[in-house]
Amino acid sequence: MKMKKKILSVAVLAALGAGSAQAVNVSTDGTGEVLVFPYFTVQGNEETLLSIVNTTGQGKAVKVRFREAYNTREVLDFHVYLSPYDVWVAKIQDSANGGAEVYTPDNSCTTMDTNPEVFRDLLFTDGGPTGIERTREGYFTVIEMATIVDMDLDGNGLQDYIHTAAGVPDNCAVIRQAWINGTMAANSTVVAPEGGLFGTLGIINVQSGTQVTVPATVLENFLSRPAHNEPGTLRPDWQDADPVSVVVTSDSAAGTVTVYEDNWASGTDAVSAVLMASALLNEYSANPATEAETAWIVTFPTKSKYVDPNETATPPVAPFTSVFAPSAVGLEDGMACEEITITSWDREEAQKEATGSTVSPRPPQQSVSLCYEANVIEFGDDSNVFSAANTTSKLATAGLPGVAGWTKIGFTSDPAHVLTGSTNTYYGLPVIGFKATVLGNSNVGVGASYGSAVNHAYERMISGQGTPFAAATVTSGP
Repeated sequence: MKMKKKILSVAVLAALGAGSAQAVNVSTDGTGEVLVFPYFTVQGNEETLLSIVNTTGQGKAVKVRFREAYNTREVLDFHVYLSPYDVWVAKIQDSANGGAEVYTPDNSCTTMDTNPEVFRDLLFTDGGPTGIERTREGYFTVIEMATIVDMDLDGNGLQDYIHTAAGVPDNCAVIRQAWINGTMAANSTVVAPEGGLFGTLGIINVQSGTQVTVPATVLENFLSRPAHNEPGTLRPDWQDADPVSVVVTSDSAAGTVTVYEDNWASGTDAVSAVLMASALLNEYSANPATEAETAWIVTFPTKSKYVDPNETATPPVAPFTSVFAPSAVGLEDGMACEEITITSWDREEAQKEATGSTVSPRPPQQSVSLCYEANVIEFGDDSNVFSAANTTSKLATAGLPGVAGWTKIGFTSDPAHVLTGSTNTYYGLPVIGFKATVLGNSNVGVGASYGSAVNHAYERMISGQGTPFAAATVTSGP
């Protein structure tokens, strides 16, 4: 007999010591209710590809939301209705108006008004740039709003969103019209989300012949009830998450597992808790012999809820320390800078720590900082993997111990980077991201290049529930 995944997750957590039956957590097996994609770009010749996969035999109503990179201001969102075992794909591309737009060749039902649908600049009232160019970089999320039980709005006995034998939804137009005339809620039946989604992000440059792909970060147990809201609203969002978090850490040497459970005043804090990291780790290569270029994406998905004066009454709120505002030195771009440390090792263990003089742009305090919601860090003087614009920091060649190695970015140099829950304290910042390396081989006369991407590894620092790694012990059987 197949047990529902959510029930199984709750049983496992209960066995490990967690008491909540519904608690936000990062998926351990790659499927869930919320997909967080750390970056999109249409800068230079880049385009961004995405896919959402429904692995279940249930219909899904999901909210797809695109946010710009400075301050998470929404630039577009809409609903996608996934049939059982459906896949929805789309491309974020350059728009004729100077911004970005999303295009889908997919037949799945959406509430998009046009195809392609251009990104909007209507919410750029926060002190940051106001031009449409601000929509060209950012990140995006997919939130399962509900599991669909019945959506036969035209009464023909078929579910309007499910693909027919012709490969198209039975009647997507009636779904869109039901939202317009206000009859959707009265004529459809949905229940709480049950997960089973995964997705992939790809950034492709056709001119240079490169593509890098990474899976989304996946959250489970996000909503305890359906939130099939009208498409024109900004909900559901982080604040709608269940206000309980569960984080599981393990110590392989000791053979122990610790479960950290906390109750929070808002769902945003619960999401931040499960994404909190004291440091992130990954490799780099800037080797001229292989024409290597490396960029790291470092994204703080919940940051605006703590630093934007329009989101919180008294910003900044921990774990963040800087209010989003126009730059203090009069630049056009808005910033909310967070101090970090950057330490790198080459492949022979030589170590070097970056200082403010080797990372740009430097905020007024001259420390090493990341200032945006979605940040791009280029490794080496000549690296420009994603053609990123104002969101870029450059770790100069002088700041690296060698042409290849690995780097650790730490978030605990500022003691205010702390999130305190009902039981435990989490150190660092809520962060996701990946590294992308592009190699060339023009030195042998072949005009080709190769790309690879790997999600970051993370260090976590949590205290408060007794001795870390002592809450529960897992032993193997005979």
